[in-house]
Amino acid sequence: MAEQLVFDMPQRAATGREAFLVSGCNGEAVALIDGFADWPLPVQWIYGPSGAGKSHLAAVLSHQCNALTVNASELLKNDIAQVLDGSQKPDAVIVDRLDGLTHDCEEVLFHLLNFARHGNVKILLLSEKPAAQLTVGLPDLASRLKAIAAVALTSPDDALLRGLIVKLFSDRQLKIEARVIDYLLPRITRDYTGMAGLVDDIDRQALSKKRAITVPMVAEILESHISDT
Repeated sequence: MAEQLVFDMPQRAATGREAFLVSGCNGEAVALIDGFADWPLPVQWIYGPSGAGKSHLAAVLSHQCNALTVNASELLKNDIAQVLDGSQKPDAVIVDRLDGLTHDCEEVLFHLLNFARHGNVKILLLSEKPAAQLTVGLPDLASRLKAIAAVALTSPDDALLRGLIVKLFSDRQLKIEARVIDYLLPRITRDYTGMAGLVDDIDRQALSKKRAITVPMVAEILESHISDT
């Protein structure tokens, strides 16, 4: 039987607060976002591996306040100057991908952190690594970052893993039987990006070969993933 052509179509992931799965490995970060109005300090930091939910949490925060989101490497190119001079007044500035902070943007971030200290704006920093593992050239900025209490997102536990599998398939409008999830749980990688890649492959195989998503099919794809690593 000829395989059906599969086209790359954008997948719409659910990013509302109700779609964020809460478990022991992310509960503190979720509580931080939920408690935005009562932050004891104006600058907060969440870090964790790619795909752990940082962007989802940033989206949740953007839904509950007027937030400006900017990549750390683009602080000079974005609207931060307007924030610092008071012509733009967001409730929060979300600085994403702090691991990619460039040397020419370090001073801008330092000024932004000082601006927040005086109660002018709240800041959420997002990164894959904690402050101790970041390379920062500006000594005052490095010291300031290390003084910020950070919340870690860790690898998913079993409860979250099950929920993530269901959500990854649901984001693709796919229903999956419980026995397939039971088969995947002890075998799937606990790396968020790897999980998304596996679900993408399963989806593609199901479409191209017009097959139902069954345990034998998933077993074949898992074996190919293992042999590729």
